[in-house]
Amino acid sequence: MSGQFGFMIRQWRRTRGYTQQRLAGDAEVSARHLSCLERSVSNPSREMVLVLASVLEVPLRERNELLRAAGYASVYRESGLSANEMVPVRRALDFLKRQHEPFPVLVIDRGWNVVEHNNGARRLFSAFLGAPLMNGVNIIEALFGPLRHVIVDPDSITGAIGARLARDARNDHVARALYARFADQFPRPAAPLTPALLLPLHLRNGDLEAKLFTTLTTLGTPSDITAQELSIETYFPADDETRALLERLAQEDVESRAS
Repeated sequence: MSGQFGFMIRQWRRTRGYTQQRLAGDAEVSARHLSCLERSVSNPSREMVLVLASVLEVPLRERNELLRAAGYASVYRESGLSANEMVPVRRALDFLKRQHEPFPVLVIDRGWNVVEHNNGARRLFSAFLGAPLMNGVNIIEALFGPLRHVIVDPDSITGAIGARLARDARNDHVARALYARFADQFPRPAAPLTPALLLPLHLRNGDLEAKLFTTLTTLGTPSDITAQELSIETYFPADDETRALLERLAQEDVESRAS
């Protein structure tokens, strides 16, 4: 079992760009001991597995894999969003969705599937696509499907998301499979793309137009795998016209519900 651990921790060290000396120093262990762990000469303690995983910022799902490879039980749970343990997470997501109205919010999982959205997102995508946004929709599939027809300069969006997905694919087999599925459709950038804090999104369908920018955030330091793998995509108006459009759509929504 520990032989697999040695191989895995060495791969994570190289992926993160650590030398043995640097990792040993940050983990407060001797470089000799770390070398023995990587070569499977020594067996790691449970605490050592967790320390090394923490220093290397290994995702929780993969930390469980490291523990099992070293012969220990998993310590991080994976709960569905409807589980009792996830009540605080659901409350936090509900608060974020409400507070961001009338602007859109999407909550997506590690496979880029929409798991939750607010009314602002429902209204925006209904207006431009003619159909409501549904939970379970895959963002990558939508980008190469119906969304592509209403995005101005779609290659800029798919290029940025493709670069992010390629980075995620180095550490996650779900992202790796998704990237491989669409690799031929992602545009090839002339130079490596650096992660953008804000991603502009320009939508147009006939006379209807919206200019937005989006941010992608995660939930602090969760101890649950499901919570860690959620991303929150928030949309903001990039000009006064788009703000007015989103506010008008919200007002029309209120009036239609009241009638």
